[in-house]
Amino acid sequence: MTYPYDYAVIGGDMRQVYLVREFALRSNHVCHYALIEAPDAQACTAAASLEELCQASSCIIGPVPLCRSGAFLNQAAFGEPVFTDQLLDSLNPGQSFFAGSIPETFKCTAAEKGIRIYDLMLDPSLTVYNTIATAEGAICEAIRLSPLNLHHSRCAVLGYGRCGRTLTYYLKGMSCHISVISNTEEKRAQAALIADQTAALADFGMYAPEFDFIFNTIPQQVVTRELLAGMKPSVTIIDIASAPGGVDLKAASELGIHSALCPGLPGKYAPASSAKALREAIERIVQAKELPHGR
Repeated sequence: MTYPYDYAVIGGDMRQVYLVREFALRSNHVCHYALIEAPDAQACTAAASLEELCQASSCIIGPVPLCRSGAFLNQAAFGEPVFTDQLLDSLNPGQSFFAGSIPETFKCTAAEKGIRIYDLMLDPSLTVYNTIATAEGAICEAIRLSPLNLHHSRCAVLGYGRCGRTLTYYLKGMSCHISVISNTEEKRAQAALIADQTAALADFGMYAPEFDFIFNTIPQQVVTRELLAGMKPSVTIIDIASAPGGVDLKAASELGIHSALCPGLPGKYAPASSAKALREAIERIVQAKELPHGR
């Protein structure tokens, strides 16, 4: 089947808008649908429907993450929801579909239909790069919410995966006193190379009253009402864990503690840089897999 466009881009946040521009600036013709803003680029066209979009290219690019609440496409262009089932029904056998954090049920159904699925959040290079924008965004949120300087503050980083490592590195560069909290002995040993202190999650309660800032990366509730009640009233808590997060935000609000769940930070604070990284990852996969694309 011959398609009229090189790439087709759907939904998401400002990253998708900049992604269209990234592709268009490299002499690609791009079709798009459900973007939150019209791209500032030539050689791009808005589709009138999801079905039209899916007939536009062999390479379809969805948002990061693909969906919200499981069943709905991640998009803010329309007041009414767009169901991921509609997207699945519209995709064609032989197409390549790229998105982030794709649910297993979507992957299985698409594979049965003969569609090649590529989860961008499983790309090692991209996930590391993504932590840069996430860490910078988390620091921006902390500065926005707190009356305190980060400089010489006492900060806790809960979890020491990719985001935890990058965030610790950034905070250390801002002369913060860093405590990394992790249940994994190996992760605590790695963190000790840069952090001022490490501790197991079970011991977090002993240190919680010391902190001016807490950054959580653990996607299960670890900052409970009981822990919150013992913290400084001036503490600021930034939760960057994937849904449902790890902080009892209701309890924090009732206790008057500044806290925020901050999903999608790369799309909020660094959409252009994040789009460049997405474009490079997609082109790398297309070239490595020799995927059909283009007009």
